[in-house]
Amino acid sequence: MDTNSHEEISLSFGSLFSGVGGLDLGLEQAGLKCVFQVENDKHCLIILNRHWPDVPKNEIRPCMGLVGGDPCPIRSVASNIRGTVKPDLSGYFLAMVGRCKPRWVLRENVPAPDVYDFTSALVMLGYRSIIVEADSAAFTGQSRPREFVAGFDQQDALDRFRDACLVAESTDRDCSPDGPLVPPLPCLVAHAGRHHRHEAFVYEGPQRGLRVLSPAERESLQGFPPGWTDVVSQSARCRGIGNAVTVPVARWLGERIRKILKYEEHEETRRNL
Repeated sequence: MDTNSHEEISLSFGSLFSGVGGLDLGLEQAGLKCVFQVENDKHCLIILNRHWPDVPKNEIRPCMGLVGGDPCPIRSVASNIRGTVKPDLSGYFLAMVGRCKPRWVLRENVPAPDVYDFTSALVMLGYRSIIVEADSAAFTGQSRPREFVAGFDQQDALDRFRDACLVAESTDRDCSPDGPLVPPLPCLVAHAGRHHRHEAFVYEGPQRGLRVLSPAERESLQGFPPGWTDVVSQSARCRGIGNAVTVPVARWLGERIRKILKYEEHEETRRNL
């Protein structure tokens, strides 16, 4: 096996609940490589096939990491108001961990008490884990609190990842330093035009009044390149963007995961000399 092939495998990950690819894009920006994506939504698949035409969809392949943000309606604030019939798919995520047996796992979801049930299940599957609390407000102009569970099959890898997350590093390069300091906007919701108290609005004067954010504005707040989702309808764009992982947050985590993987690769090479 040549060096490039070995590195590609060591940095590979499979993506569950891929959505419009926010988590995958951020991890790839950090130097990791997506080798398969699992997604059922037809609009999201159009977007994924546009940006990852060569990555298999809904076909499980060997991978070193397994990532995803299982649907959160059962845990979200909005569901507490309206209720939801959406199933809890965290068990599917765990089943895929048991099937794929990756070296590392990264799961994103809204803050909820059952995150400890997920980490306990990972322990039973042989993983050591840590919960990383992250808010997109540290990276973009949107307040989006999320909990990321990072799991590793070796304790020393987890320890190095924890240390990497705790190192006092400036996130200035991920922020927008120009312009006046203003409070971050509320977390984006997955609706195109529903006026809701949790939504972010733009005031355009007494004649035009309030409006919800455009898809382009939502893409910017989530850290996507312009036009990332413009191959589907506006409602589908807003839904996909609102459900996505903020790209710079995913990149920040991916940079630390890649650092751990490169260290392990270096140590393995050193031992084999």
